[in-house]
Amino acid sequence: MKKFFMLFVGLMATMSVSAQYQTNSDTPFSEGKIYVGASATNLNLKYNKAEEFSLGIAAKAGYLFLDNWMALGVFDYTNIANGSATSTNIGAGVRYYFDQIGLYGGVIAKYAHTTGNDDFVPEVHVGYCLFLSRHVTLEPEAYFEHSFNNSDYSTFGMRLGFGYYF
Repeated sequence: MKKFFMLFVGLMATMSVSAQYQTNSDTPFSEGKIYVGASATNLNLKYNKAEEFSLGIAAKAGYLFLDNWMALGVFDYTNIANGSATSTNIGAGVRYYFDQIGLYGGVIAKYAHTTGNDDFVPEVHVGYCLFLSRHVTLEPEAYFEHSFNNSDYSTFGMRLGFGYYF
């Protein structure tokens, strides 16, 4: 797992070197833009002590209320350990884009409902927006979620998603 994490950090570092700057004043992270995104989570690329294999999907929507600052809402669903349990999360948070280069960091407060367990799960994430076109992005992201009910459910993982800025 450490090797995979270091590979991801190295990939993020090299991708930020080739940042995409826009030539006009309407940048992708300017005030008033709307964001929608979807991602695949886990794909066995996460680790915690309580679960085996899991697969999840997440939907995100956001609004850039200031340049580089986004209010973000999330909904995600995860199938844990081959269908033995499910987890549904809903939350809200903020994301900050660093100097129009696509690198971002954020925090989200989530309510998590897992079979037999309700929890407050704050999340910290960092990612990169790789622009495939003027509005569409590929977004690799690393995250950490902390479980207040049971530390075995605290999770480090990765997501890969697409975003649309309009």
